[in-house]
Amino acid sequence: MVGDPLRLLALLLIGLNVLLALWLLFRRDARWAVVLWTIALFFAPVYVNVSLQGIALTVLDVVTIVAIVGCWPSVRLRWSVVDTLAFAAFGAIVVGLLFGGVWGHVQYTVFSWLLPYIWGRIAIAAVGSDFVVSCISVIAVVAAALAIVEFTTGVNIFVLIPGVQGAMWTNLQYRGGLLRAEGAFGHSISLGSSLAISSAFVLVTTWRWWWKAGALAIVTTAIVMTLSRIGLVGLLLVIALSVVFLGRYIRIGQRVAAVGLSLVALVAAVPFISTVFDDAGDEAAGSAEYRADLLPLIGDMNAIGVSDARRVDATGVDYFGGFQSIDSALILTGLRHGIVPLAILMLMLAVCVWVVVTGRGSPAAVAIVSQIPALATVALITQYAPFLWFVAGIAVSSYSLAWRRDGAHGEAPVLDDARHTLLKGAT
Repeated sequence: MVGDPLRLLALLLIGLNVLLALWLLFRRDARWAVVLWTIALFFAPVYVNVSLQGIALTVLDVVTIVAIVGCWPSVRLRWSVVDTLAFAAFGAIVVGLLFGGVWGHVQYTVFSWLLPYIWGRIAIAAVGSDFVVSCISVIAVVAAALAIVEFTTGVNIFVLIPGVQGAMWTNLQYRGGLLRAEGAFGHSISLGSSLAISSAFVLVTTWRWWWKAGALAIVTTAIVMTLSRIGLVGLLLVIALSVVFLGRYIRIGQRVAAVGLSLVALVAAVPFISTVFDDAGDEAAGSAEYRADLLPLIGDMNAIGVSDARRVDATGVDYFGGFQSIDSALILTGLRHGIVPLAILMLMLAVCVWVVVTGRGSPAAVAIVSQIPALATVALITQYAPFLWFVAGIAVSSYSLAWRRDGAHGEAPVLDDARHTLLKGAT
């Protein structure tokens, strides 16, 4: 009987020492925070977690919290209009608790949405955009390469971690008899969408063109091997939007090359994808029909708070109008938190679209706009949710920072001393 409390105390002391070491490391050099956070994003599954007072914290959650605490004092962030919208949305979500809201839902938005958004605002101001872009690009390419290996071998190394067997998100998926690559993300859609987001950063790296082309080819191949239609849609939107609206970041030759390579990849992938979905038959068609069946649930949303259509079974699983899974982040947000928070979040997306189409967007803003179809058709699951909100934070900080352009050479704008210089927020 004495052994268990001693073991718990020992584990607690080890955990506190690890947290202290990380905090000191992040305080000393914020680049370590960005690197370790990105590694946790791509290689630490959500089914590896620790529960504290009923709150399940993933590895990514822990690194996010320590990164914010460690790096925030070293930067100065100026408030922006988008910050106002973001915190208004989260404020409305919290107020929803007074109208029958569910604490678990609110807790999820704090750890998977709000904190990654704050960390994204801080990260680029702490280390500069070039480092963040390179870090995401390198680690995403490594994750994509592992996904390719997973698809070709049929082995996912992340579900072999001791103690996770049978946990949620560990069941591998198949379509048309083929394994859908999912890496550490627990779901092929989550991996495909996250790699599509990453492709926006790969496109604007300062690497030589052949390294960039090779990296983009690896990421594209991995997305194809997720057998996720929405992942491919996100990738194509990133490339199209980048070519049209990111002329400040990508030279004309690189834009032409990106379009050419994308067309070649698409032509090569279409027969394979068509064959897989033909073999999948009713499964793929049923998936599309199911999403259409969710639209009537919009009428069940309340202004603020959880929908009256919510039901909970004996195991504690939520149902809305008879549906256990709501494969639409927008609809699920409205059902869980109300029309008001949903409307504010949609306004944030509208602002992002406006910034991009007016030529003032950053790669991060392009990545967010490319995910709008995904937000309408898939849920924010596993690491996809914090990555999307982290990139949203980067987009806001990128817009707020001072830009300078080398007019003589027509080079892409770079950030002025991002550690200390932050100008006016978005207007």
